[in-house]
Amino acid sequence: MEIDFEFRKERKLSEIVQDFINLLRLVLRHFFQTILKLAIVPLCLMLILIYYGTTKINLTTTQSWTESLDLVFIAIAALFTLLVVSMVFFGLAIEYFILLKNKRGTDFNSNDVWRAFVANLGKYFKFLLVSIIASVILFIPIMFAMIILMFIPLVGSFAVGILGAFLGVWFFCAFLFYREGYMPASNAIQQSFSILKKKIIDYSVSAYVVSLVFQTLLVMLTLIPSLIIGIIAYNTIGFETTFFDSIAGRMFTSIGATLLVLLYIVYYMFTVLVSGIIYETAKEVTYGEDVYEKIQNLGKEEDGQ
Repeated sequence: MEIDFEFRKERKLSEIVQDFINLLRLVLRHFFQTILKLAIVPLCLMLILIYYGTTKINLTTTQSWTESLDLVFIAIAALFTLLVVSMVFFGLAIEYFILLKNKRGTDFNSNDVWRAFVANLGKYFKFLLVSIIASVILFIPIMFAMIILMFIPLVGSFAVGILGAFLGVWFFCAFLFYREGYMPASNAIQQSFSILKKKIIDYSVSAYVVSLVFQTLLVMLTLIPSLIIGIIAYNTIGFETTFFDSIAGRMFTSIGATLLVLLYIVYYMFTVLVSGIIYETAKEVTYGEDVYEKIQNLGKEEDGQ
């Protein structure tokens, strides 16, 4: 189905936020249908891992944390799995956005998204290495800037949040410039900063506003179900030392934790849409209206055709 949305457009701050809302309203149902089909297996694996972890908690209640090496290993494995799953689905969301933009509609499914992700997996690993090196180099000046911003009265915390939002948009745009062939991976972060700094306030604040809204919704979505599950668990099982002895207790914990993981993944995947709109805006500002024609002619010019 074709969607009525203009990707190739120069936007101001308010327009970025408004266009994100418009795009989300147009693709929300298709986005969930496409992505959740891919999330079933990873979420089931997380559920099993969390359930096994609660079982180990029950079996090691008489031991100290230092003595329970198995439990420490499970915690590390769970965190590592969560990190990998988050990165994979962040990549899937990027491929979803690219397909949505290129097709100008929702005439694709989860298989198309997965194939596009696998086909460009090498680029993800290459840019991951570049971003790790860049993060190490930027760590000290960024932390120094954040510490200074924290001491600004009233607006310090917001300034730190806006800076963090810009960092996310910066690395995201750098990857897409590399992913779509505009820049080499080695120079993408540096060159993309030169592009984004032209409208750094608009890009940073719009990304922060959307992120703040989603964080608020995430708290609301997790608070109420957590209270309901907690009340049911308290009335049926009770929060005693034997809570993990029962299958119901372990299942309550496992399902609740898995739902939190799902909401966490969805939150970061939605940020791809607003970052994608910012990327398209920055690209339009830099390359002009004929950007798509220019990129299509790159290969032809090199071949002399």
